[in-house]
Amino acid sequence: MFLSTSHNKIDLKCRVSIPASFRVNLEKTNESLILFKSLQFKCIEGTTSTRMQTYINAIDELDALSDNAFLLRMMMADSFEIKFDINGRVVIPDTLMNFAELSNKAVFMGIGESFYIWSPSEYENQYMKSKQILREKGPPKLILKKN
Repeated sequence: MFLSTSHNKIDLKCRVSIPASFRVNLEKTNESLILFKSLQFKCIEGTTSTRMQTYINAIDELDALSDNAFLLRMMMADSFEIKFDINGRVVIPDTLMNFAELSNKAVFMGIGESFYIWSPSEYENQYMKSKQILREKGPPKLILKKN
C-alpha cells in the first residue's frame, strides 16, 4: 500500500528518489513500477504491474469501440515500466515530466493502491481545493463494511 506525502528533488538527468516506503512496498511484493499520465489530474500516477493488469483487464469489460475503452488504451500507450538504480532513484521519461510540468522537485502522494507525482505548485492547488471541499461539504460519509 502507498501512503503518506514526500517532497523529493529531481536532478538534471530527471532522476528522483522514490520514497523508501513505496520502494519497500514494491520490493516485498516483487512488483514492477509503472508510471503513466493521470486521466484525472495534471500529474503522474505510479502503481504496480498487478494493478496495471487490473486496468488492462477492465478494458475487456467495456464496449471495445467506446470512448472509455479508447481512453484506457491511450493510458496504456503513455505508460512506462520503470527500473530503480542502486540508490532507489528512477528516471522519469520526458513525456511524463512535461505532462506533469515537473522541473526540480516532485511531491509524492500515496493514495493506497497507487500514488501521484505532482509538481509542488499543482500539489498545493489540489491540496487547497480539497480543504475548500471539506469546508463546504464536510467530510465524506464512509460506510465501512465489516469483514
